[in-house]
Amino acid sequence: MALSKPTAERLALLLRLLETRVREGKAEPAISSAEIEQYTGWPSHTIRKDISLLNAGTEISTSTGYNPEKLAAVIRNALGFSDQAQNCCIVGLGRLGSAFLDYSGFRGSHFTLCAGFDSNVNRVEILKAAFPLYPTFKMKDVIPRLAIRYAILCVPENQAQQTAEKLIACGIAGIVNFTPAILSVSAETEIENVSTIDALGALAARIAVKRSDR
Repeated sequence: MALSKPTAERLALLLRLLETRVREGKAEPAISSAEIEQYTGWPSHTIRKDISLLNAGTEISTSTGYNPEKLAAVIRNALGFSDQAQNCCIVGLGRLGSAFLDYSGFRGSHFTLCAGFDSNVNRVEILKAAFPLYPTFKMKDVIPRLAIRYAILCVPENQAQQTAEKLIACGIAGIVNFTPAILSVSAETEIENVSTIDALGALAARIAVKRSDR
């Protein structure tokens, strides 16, 4: 099944919403596209179109909407999420990177943060985490051994490209890039750029559009 990037991103966020509500015991017997629109801000027609691409037919439908648990299972399958957690690592343990060491958001998700790397050996020895921390020169041994597929990149901007290339050579398939650098990688590697400035710019643009429509 070929899903566009925007559709896959929306479905991934919808999956997290559904699973969180199920886990917290807040899931309704059925959830409609209008209710999903209230939670996410996406137009209900976009939501219905995304879900229709899953080709689940009546398997997930009820008389009043979608069955949350069944819809979540279908999305998991479509996005390639297995019951086994996807292993991730954090690279760069400065102020931003070290904040992930105590981040609780991975709990209950499909991803497990199982290793951290930094070029500063003293930092690796001093910092405490629930998972092992290593000098970056050990990436080529640790990443394949732990079957790590994803990396969260928090190194200084001038080290980002070189570090990304090393991660890819170690077998990393996807990188969440928290640096300002624009990474140049092969088409086989997926990059997700995360920028607070870009997010604020997007918010400002949407607010400006709303004001112009009044």
